[in-house]
Amino acid sequence: MTGGNPILHEALHAVAGQAQTLTSAGPLSIAFYHWVLAENVSAEQSEPMARELCEEIAGGGRSIHAVAALGFLLGIDPILSAACRESFAQGVDWLMGRSGGSQTALVSLMQPLAHTGVLVGLIAIADSERWQKFGTWFASLLARLQPLLPAEVGWRQELLSMIKMRSELGLDGELQTVPTSACAAIYVARGLARSLPVADNDFASQLLGRIKSVVYDDPEQAALDLAAFRFLAQGASHIDLRAPNLEDVSLLLRRLPSGLRRWTWEDQKKTPNSTAQKWAVENEYHFQNLLCALLAPVLPDMRDEEWLASVGQKKPRADLVIPSLHLVIEVKYWREKSTPQDLISEIGEDVSLYLKRGSPYRKVLPIIWDQGRRTEQYDLLVAGLSEIRDVVSPVVIAQPAFMV
Repeated sequence: MTGGNPILHEALHAVAGQAQTLTSAGPLSIAFYHWVLAENVSAEQSEPMARELCEEIAGGGRSIHAVAALGFLLGIDPILSAACRESFAQGVDWLMGRSGGSQTALVSLMQPLAHTGVLVGLIAIADSERWQKFGTWFASLLARLQPLLPAEVGWRQELLSMIKMRSELGLDGELQTVPTSACAAIYVARGLARSLPVADNDFASQLLGRIKSVVYDDPEQAALDLAAFRFLAQGASHIDLRAPNLEDVSLLLRRLPSGLRRWTWEDQKKTPNSTAQKWAVENEYHFQNLLCALLAPVLPDMRDEEWLASVGQKKPRADLVIPSLHLVIEVKYWREKSTPQDLISEIGEDVSLYLKRGSPYRKVLPIIWDQGRRTEQYDLLVAGLSEIRDVVSPVVIAQPAFMV
């Protein structure tokens, strides 16, 4: 990452040390540190912290810090208990009841780090009604705050600006931004925005200059810069194995055919003590097992055969889910006798069941094993699936020619 540059290596080490001081501060600082740097929080630490935050929110001494910290924890681990989700929602309701009457109260209320945590939490619980109310409430307060902000733009104003832009879109909307600030880069890195092409590298140069100076007034800015540097260093075309995002998962699945080049399909045994093996992929279960072997090492929270909440008498079961990405991976085996129309109908029905109101999942990525190798139909099939609401990045894998 440092390209053999010892000065940059030492500077990054020093910046990381400053950022790490957040872990010995309050719950909001701890939760923000782990969220922004995609650092895992052990269950031994997160669960008691979440319980204490829920108790604080339920009590008379609740604060915006407690609501925001719980929001970050939900962003890190969206499958925290239903009680945590409900407590966070109640905390947001309480927060939106505050108006910041005086200038002092307004400045105290409009804390960029805290509102980032609230935004992250609302996305995690997928509450569209509260999301809309939060966006309207936040925009009105920010309009009153603008005249009080200093002329020099700092990381706090950048965070406020990013919150405003993201909250103006619908819950399922997609913010597109050019990562020309640490905060914008963080939004892209954490999946809150999609990156647009960068015309120049002025931001990268400024970021390196700040890191090499190792002068930070706030550990929060040190953490932001460190996370932004990691994002820029990994490159847009590389998969971040520490914290894969939705685009990384899609890229990994699309690369699957290249990994099948050495797939075991033997006509004769390879060693004296073995037998000739043909690892056939004959049904959806075989394909799902292959995908588990591919994804589980880099997505530790991935689960298979996940039963979801009932829809009337129907009890849907998702093939693969990635809670941290709010993603369902729908696995299909497209048999030779089946039509693309059948496939589209099945996936459309499954999507409506998986993403029912209140579901913790928001996107479905279909991946299809085509037994008939009908490559001439892939473009139209993928285009059709992409028109289904909340379906993202459909992938079709042609069965290798040697599998006969």
